[in-house]
Amino acid sequence: MLLQTDARRRITLPPIVGIKPGDAIDLEVLDDGRIMLIPVEPIPKHQLWAWTAEAKQSVSSSLADPRASVEVTTAKQAETIAKRWADEH
Repeated sequence: MLLQTDARRRITLPPIVGIKPGDAIDLEVLDDGRIMLIPVEPIPKHQLWAWTAEAKQSVSSSLADPRASVEVTTAKQAETIAKRWADEH
């Protein structure tokens, strides 16, 4: 798709690309001069901790955990389960 820049170096993306006004876009200039526009979802600063490599690994590990889910309704149950799981190394 060929697009023309205007006097301010802007381009207008056609609706077919699925990007709407106000969408956040990451612009990446590749070593060979190509430009990539990548739609992104902004993350509030107070939620950035969840996007660290360590947090993602913890989530992946927990999803792969073969143990059956357990519903915990009291602090005592949580303490008992935590102690049991801590001893499973």
